[in-house]
Amino acid sequence: MKRFYSLSTNVIRMRTVFVLALIVSMAFGAKAAVLPVDTTIHFNHKTVKIEDNADQVKIKVCDQGNDSVPYKQLYEGIFSDGKSYEKWTVMEEVGLQLPFLNKKHGEKYSRKNYSMQPHYAGFGIAYANITNDSHSKLNNVNGLAIKPDQSTEWFINLFEHILPIYRNTFGITTGLGMNWKTFRLDNNTHLVDVDGVTGVYNALAGIKYQYSRLKIVHLTLPLMLEWQPTFGHDHKSYVAAGLEGGIKTFCSYKVKYNDAEGNTIKKVEDKGLNTNPVSIDLIAQAGYGDFSVFAKYGLVKIFQSGKGPDVRAVSLGLMLHF
Repeated sequence: MKRFYSLSTNVIRMRTVFVLALIVSMAFGAKAAVLPVDTTIHFNHKTVKIEDNADQVKIKVCDQGNDSVPYKQLYEGIFSDGKSYEKWTVMEEVGLQLPFLNKKHGEKYSRKNYSMQPHYAGFGIAYANITNDSHSKLNNVNGLAIKPDQSTEWFINLFEHILPIYRNTFGITTGLGMNWKTFRLDNNTHLVDVDGVTGVYNALAGIKYQYSRLKIVHLTLPLMLEWQPTFGHDHKSYVAAGLEGGIKTFCSYKVKYNDAEGNTIKKVEDKGLNTNPVSIDLIAQAGYGDFSVFAKYGLVKIFQSGKGPDVRAVSLGLMLHF
């Protein structure tokens, strides 16, 4: 707490010195005919150096230091043609970067004044599948077979935020979204809850399912470490990995088939079916600009332990970011 207070006090003092430097600079600009355009101000153990010419105003703030260390630059500002470049170094000694102290005001790129942009909000679609605990097999796991080409994951993530933690290259990303997973069963089977246990059963005689599907909807919340390397002087490339937690908001099992008279029957056979109330997925994502690819692996199984097929969800897909 004492260290944070000291840093906060330094920032307030720095702002005071900076405002004083601007006032003096403006005064010099107004009286350029009679006053020197370059000057040095000593204030509160700080040295403010102002260089003013026709093209730009440059302001440097230095700590006056001591005999062993004459001075240390704490701030530099260059103001020219409506653009500005500002560099604060008071926070860098402790490895912290605060967004309001590291902003890009001009068009010139600099890693230190680049503001990180998160990559969670957007719309995505993926192929969904199932696997076992040993990850040795996809589909047809523990009695449950699905149609991978018709099983999908859709999601829309509406909110996102990133907290830079190192040089605006690494950050922690979070947000909020909604996720729909749909698993379509194969082999003309359906899911039935018998005595509190969900099992896979063949369709009744004479029924041929057009589809037999389980849909689960989650409200999702991620926590990922995001890396934005500087390739070609930009941060358009990014890689992220972490966890995505979910709270189940809806689950239903629906079938569609034609009866003996040829009538199309659509009905919800059951809801819930002992699916887990929460989900936790490992997620990895890599992209460039507004597009990325991602993969997910379910740490929490689709069904509650002992109450349904012993399977985990996996998916691979594409995402378009807002």
